[in-house]
Amino acid sequence: MKLALFGYGRMGRVVEEIAIERGHSVTLRLGAPSDSSEGRITPGSLNGARVAVDFSVAEAVLPNVRDAAESGVGIVVGTTGWEENRTEVEKVVRDSGIGFLFAPNFSIGMLLFTRMVQASARLVNRVEDYDLHLWEAHHRHKVDHPGGTAVHLAELLVQELDRKDGWSTELRPGEAVDPRTLQVSVSRVGEVPGVHGVGIEGPDDRIELQHRARNRRGFARGAVLAAEWMEGRSGLHTMDDLLDDLTGSAP
Repeated sequence: MKLALFGYGRMGRVVEEIAIERGHSVTLRLGAPSDSSEGRITPGSLNGARVAVDFSVAEAVLPNVRDAAESGVGIVVGTTGWEENRTEVEKVVRDSGIGFLFAPNFSIGMLLFTRMVQASARLVNRVEDYDLHLWEAHHRHKVDHPGGTAVHLAELLVQELDRKDGWSTELRPGEAVDPRTLQVSVSRVGEVPGVHGVGIEGPDDRIELQHRARNRRGFARGAVLAAEWMEGRSGLHTMDDLLDDLTGSAP
């Protein structure tokens, strides 16, 4: 399959590496030093690409989706921080008939971890003596904090826990913590690929669930799998749809 890469930073280069290993070719590297398209996404510059993978920047996602739609190319988006434009992005996708898949984290391991967290939250919801909190750590280059994966996990936990009304990363000196608020801790340090954890705290013990990425290849591999899965599909999708196909089950 021919792929286009929108954004050719750290993740874009690893996506290309995995794509080539899996027998695909890359026809456009938007943002690469050797790119001659000068930022333009057209049927000509896409050069026969069937699906585009976007690891660019938040402000580029909506224009990239519009250009992909005009060219009739499906798009897989791993960029985070653009969600305030979600309504417009979804309208472009529906009106054009292209396929669109967004995930804050493409790691198959993280997808499995997320479902484990969801199942655990449903169990804990029935046991009032246990409280939960969430933490995440990433490399110092990551500009959004908390990241999209942590936001997704936090919203999932709040949804599953009757005793939580919302989540927060803030602690104010001199103020007691609201027990109905899920606490989320964020760190940006060194070159950490990504760590996410959920602590389940009881009066006499502690349960910890954790996902630790070893490198960026897991995220890139999932993005390429998503592009393969998206070929020929239309409409709005998530990695949950792909995982349902892989496992034959829904959460």
